[in-house]
Amino acid sequence: MTTTTTEAQAWGRVRVALRRAKAMHFDGCHKIYLSMDDEQVKKSESYGYDSHEPDFDTLRRWYDESCSLRMVDAVYTVEGDPNDGYDSLIPQFAFEKEGDE
Repeated sequence: MTTTTTEAQAWGRVRVALRRAKAMHFDGCHKIYLSMDDEQVKKSESYGYDSHEPDFDTLRRWYDESCSLRMVDAVYTVEGDPNDGYDSLIPQFAFEKEGDE
């Protein structure tokens, strides 16, 4: 049985993550990251991202103004493979309907 996440459920996950996030970052195009610990804040800043206070309204505006590749990921520091620290809260094309461009 396949479970489908509704848009409301996905935004609920974003709201929960924002309460614990240390900062949020936007590449100005489509990548939105929530840094969930201080190490991720430092890494994001070292990659050239500005840090912003976690705020749902700002994040939602970023998302709404992004291209169709938009995504929201929570990023945690983990031992081993750093890719294991990514939690895709809203993956790319999550809310696209067939025929959307």
